[in-house]
Amino acid sequence: MNDASEGTETRTRSNRVRVLVLTAPVGEGHVAAARALSEGILRRNPEAEITNVDALSALPALLRWVVSDAYRWQLRAAPWLFGVVFGVLRRSALLRRLIRAGLSLAGSRRLLQVLRLHPSDVVVSTWPVATTILGCLRLRGKVRTPVCATITDFAGLELWADKGVDLHLVMHESLVPKVERLAGRDSARHVALLVTGEFLAPRSSADARRALDLPETGLVVVVSGGGWAVGDLSGAVATALRLADSTVLCLAGRDEETRARISCAFAEEPRVRVLGFTDRMSDLLAAADVLVHSTGGVTSLEALARGCPVVAYGAPPGHSPLLAREMASLGLVSHARSTNELESALRAPTRSRWDIDLAAGVDAASLVLSVTPRVVAPLQSRLARPAAMIASAAALVIAFLASDLTYPVVAEALALPETTSISTDAHSVALVIRGRPRNLLALTTVARRLHVRASVALTGPVSTRDVQSLRRSGFDPIPELRAQGVSSWFEATHQIDEQRGRYGLDRSFYYLAPHEGFTLTDYLLARRLGGRPVQGREVDLTDPSRAVFHRGAIVIVTVAPHGAPTRAALIATIRRIERAGLAVTSVQRLAAQSAGP
Repeated sequence: MNDASEGTETRTRSNRVRVLVLTAPVGEGHVAAARALSEGILRRNPEAEITNVDALSALPALLRWVVSDAYRWQLRAAPWLFGVVFGVLRRSALLRRLIRAGLSLAGSRRLLQVLRLHPSDVVVSTWPVATTILGCLRLRGKVRTPVCATITDFAGLELWADKGVDLHLVMHESLVPKVERLAGRDSARHVALLVTGEFLAPRSSADARRALDLPETGLVVVVSGGGWAVGDLSGAVATALRLADSTVLCLAGRDEETRARISCAFAEEPRVRVLGFTDRMSDLLAAADVLVHSTGGVTSLEALARGCPVVAYGAPPGHSPLLAREMASLGLVSHARSTNELESALRAPTRSRWDIDLAAGVDAASLVLSVTPRVVAPLQSRLARPAAMIASAAALVIAFLASDLTYPVVAEALALPETTSISTDAHSVALVIRGRPRNLLALTTVARRLHVRASVALTGPVSTRDVQSLRRSGFDPIPELRAQGVSSWFEATHQIDEQRGRYGLDRSFYYLAPHEGFTLTDYLLARRLGGRPVQGREVDLTDPSRAVFHRGAIVIVTVAPHGAPTRAALIATIRRIERAGLAVTSVQRLAAQSAGP
């Protein structure tokens, strides 16, 4: 074959490049990204052969249930659970590796069948689960075709990026170094917004409003919770209606139950329209003065392309609040954490500080068509794969039950009360005095003289008579859990129950929990008895001047068996709190003040 014919064959083969796009209808964002990318590739190369495949339907039934049905159930029925899972996954690289191994073990065979059924020159994934499995196959040498992956989120990149992917396409330049830290050097490129051409074509607000039969004047607010209609949509609609000249379009996606519920709730309000899944998103965003979105993702990208201000509000626990904070930090959206903040944002919508020319940005399609292999499959054994699944189960037990990092994650996901303070309108501070019974009994005269109420945590056995004496002087005994990780699980219940009985406490009570070694298991064991933890902040009696006190704070001081110097330091600490305009009381009484009548 001569050079000319060889060059012709090369160009022909290049023009007829085959692209396999893997996506999934988990929400609408992944499918929308695949649609935008396919459109861009055909615009760049009309002869390209593009095959879009639903990777979710290709996976085994159990895995489909876990990554789609169970995920959707968590977002709708138990968002706190997804918040816990997401928080632990973000913080634990070991757990991510084990989950990655589990996904590879469960889904590799089926995904390989898809790849063999649709031979291609480049594979693109718009869904993180498919990206993970593809990355594992690429590193094992099972996939020799270059692999690209889109990342349409701005946060939680640990769950999107993979070392086995040759090129990640990210939506903002600030994400490039973050992805490269996870996936390796030259593994990410910043591309123009991944939206279809209709969102980039000029469209006046007046024309869009006429096409949608909307008022020509007044504020038009679009409220969306993505394809699955998650988040506080009703709250967003009700808040938007506070503005007298507003018209609200609420998008319920493919969730008919949510659509019916919101339609019923606002049936008497003519300014509200509740829509299901729509293919008129471009006109809606062109007509709108502001988009209120709970989950971010591709809809927010479409709004940015349309020049429509975005307010992030009502996100369920998990990646969405993190995404909202990250996009707000980049100046792309406004982040409303309450209905009052949302109302303020709607009264003065802020356009994003998108600092690039959208039309001149690097085109994602051109990068896909020209991608070159970056990943080199290493020689590695497959012996660890079955063991990884066993270790995964063990790691989950350790992560959720034995780690003292788990409780803060769970507390945040469940929105449990703060353990170092009590939310109250009273100008008071809860004081907990820890020490031996005889030393605390010696301080009863101080309490009576100063008319001070405080909680006391006794570090030794105490008689019923002594408990009564402490209470008469204004000291309320509070149980203390001396947790030491796994080794204390077998005695945690006994510790709390024995002290509760000794102090004559009711079914619901507070107890002092340690800052270190306090695990989720300790919390659950004490909760079963009716206990609620407080941890507070330790104040050094030898130098109380360094402490700063605020309303509702829980202050812990430990008295040593020294007599007068300790009493003087305690009195100085109490006086310092009072000079700050705060009264000193016990945890129990401060909590009762917070609860109200």
